[in-house]
Amino acid sequence: MNKEEDRTIWGGPTKRFFVSMLTRDIDLADALLDLIDNCVDGATRQLKGKVDKPDAYDGFEAELRLSSKSFDISDNCGGIPEPAIEGAFLLGRPKLNKDKNLPTIGMYGIGMKRAIFKIGTEAVVESYADDGAHAISYDEDWLEPDNEKWDLPIKKLKNRKAKGVTISVPALKPEIARQFGNEQFQNELRNKIAEHFGYLMQKGFSVRVNGQKVPQRTLQLYTSDISKKNGIRPYDFEADKDGVNIRVTVGFFRPLASIEDVDEAAERSVGSEQAGISVICNDRLVLVNDISLKTGWGDGAVPKFHPQFRGIAGFIIFSTNSPEKLPISTTKRDLEVGTEIFLQARQACMEGLRECTAFTNKWKGMETEANTLFEAAQRKDARTEVRLAAKHGSAVRGTPNAKKLLATLPVPETRNPQRRISFVRKEDQIKKVSEFLFNEDGQSPSAVGQECFDRTLKESRKK
Repeated sequence: MNKEEDRTIWGGPTKRFFVSMLTRDIDLADALLDLIDNCVDGATRQLKGKVDKPDAYDGFEAELRLSSKSFDISDNCGGIPEPAIEGAFLLGRPKLNKDKNLPTIGMYGIGMKRAIFKIGTEAVVESYADDGAHAISYDEDWLEPDNEKWDLPIKKLKNRKAKGVTISVPALKPEIARQFGNEQFQNELRNKIAEHFGYLMQKGFSVRVNGQKVPQRTLQLYTSDISKKNGIRPYDFEADKDGVNIRVTVGFFRPLASIEDVDEAAERSVGSEQAGISVICNDRLVLVNDISLKTGWGDGAVPKFHPQFRGIAGFIIFSTNSPEKLPISTTKRDLEVGTEIFLQARQACMEGLRECTAFTNKWKGMETEANTLFEAAQRKDARTEVRLAAKHGSAVRGTPNAKKLLATLPVPETRNPQRRISFVRKEDQIKKVSEFLFNEDGQSPSAVGQECFDRTLKESRKK
């Protein structure tokens, strides 16, 4: 037998891949959100997956402390049980059924380690659980990319009453120290936390950054009582597929944008604010205010996002006790858009977008009249107070275990919309007309044009 044919080669990972390369795939703020996700998953395990109650997470919290000198995060979410210690520090999850029948989102087993590698040059993880307390240390030598030493020192600690995990990073990388010491970064981080964990905060979970409690931020949509025929109500869809509950709601979070608002947004590239579609997986926000093809904008009969649609918002929610079925990437901040379950939700989202954009187009130029409909409606929390499909929807043909309720969006009885008049003239000509109309040449071009039209209209009505 040829000995060369019997030879084997090493096909395992390198330290450089995990310590230097994998960290490039994730934004710093997202790495910190990953750490908070782990805290929430710990609380979910403590609750044994019973998280449906409105205040299910009441009493659980995570606290981040960051500065240009150090970083640490601590929680009271139960700690790491003794049998799970070794698996928690592997680079990758060895058992996909670790959280079987629990609505977590941690599937890949890299979030905590990747965050540590990104942030510092040494770290200590302390875990206090019911069955024991331990400290695991990463030193500078271990985190050296060319050091193929993989063993981590672990020692037992004296246990304490409060059970949870603390991650301390006393030595920051220089570029991380600069960002952590920046007040703007800290404020942006608070905003991201408010968005991404707002739906968990609704259920009682608390997050603090440098001692300051982060307020929740959730989507509110205009909706009228179901008995009101000409009210404003969003599109709502709900389905159960392969152990995953899907909810899709699309409506208006603000009245229609006026022509002036649209022009201002177009000219100044004003952001879409809260407009767009957000995607939530097991109460964690994965995609925020998307206005791209990813959630259906610009596909088929759905128009591309335009400032005139600045009032449209909605969400796609996936809930499951089998997190491997969620359409999320390893960063937990992006989607696997090709999965069957996401495509079904996207199809429903597109139906809602078509209804809302069509309503906007029908009332174009008559926004003032349309907005009286919004005055008669109330803004309600879309996740907790808008369950129209479940309560009042009808079955969806060809889709088992699905119900939907089309949006209630009245059309104008008569159409007399406003239309824009726009033309260009030389500056000296505009000044000359301004002098004629106003006895001064400093009026704006729009004021000159409007005065010309108003005077002509007044004369035409005399005939």
